[in-house]
Amino acid sequence: MRGCLFTLLLGAIILVFGVYVGLPAVASAVLTAGITAAGLQADDTTVTVTSSPPTDLLGLHADRVRVRATHATFRGLAIGSLDVVLGDVAIVPRTAGSVDGELLDVTVPDVGGRPLGLAAITLSGGGTSVSASTTIAGADAEALLADAVTTELGVRPSSVTLSTPDLVTARAGTTVHARLGVSAAGDLEAAVLDGPEAGRTVVLLRGGGDLPIRLTSVRVTAAGDLRLSGDLAIGLPGFAGG
Repeated sequence: MRGCLFTLLLGAIILVFGVYVGLPAVASAVLTAGITAAGLQADDTTVTVTSSPPTDLLGLHADRVRVRATHATFRGLAIGSLDVVLGDVAIVPRTAGSVDGELLDVTVPDVGGRPLGLAAITLSGGGTSVSASTTIAGADAEALLADAVTTELGVRPSSVTLSTPDLVTARAGTTVHARLGVSAAGDLEAAVLDGPEAGRTVVLLRGGGDLPIRLTSVRVTAAGDLRLSGDLAIGLPGFAGG
């Protein structure tokens, strides 16, 4: 009798262990495979799956999935580190109801013929749309804008200066002012306010092309940096749209 009770107790312990440890491990393996297959390559990728109760994982649903990676590449981006938390995750179709996280030390390989370093891209939102925001350091932004002006107008400005909230001053023989904005296509553009090109709109950066963000807003910070926000154009690796 005692032997039977021990066997039943042992079986129950194994079952509970399997539910609390085995199911998250299986779900993590499935998601890790999907993320890797989608093109995220990294020195290490860690996917942590949690759900309460863990039996929800039997229905292929997770309350929370955290994805971390270091020294990663994805869709041409070099990413120093990635830390993203997804909520309300459907494991098989790989969709998420919410997204919160950031990509750090990101390098975009070719923006106007040169690499662009971004300290961070912050992610939020979820569902069918993931919002992203980043800041381009003032010196880098001014160099990129000078390149764009040269390409569009055929004249290399001797200097480009940003000022709040959305103004650009370029000097190329004469001083020209322009106002930054975002096009319907999500590009960064500048409307020339004076000089021989007054009234012309110049595309400076193409959202989703030059940048991994399809822009919805732009502003110049008090420090002279360029703050960009919009929709993540490259998707999340391994998830719907990624």
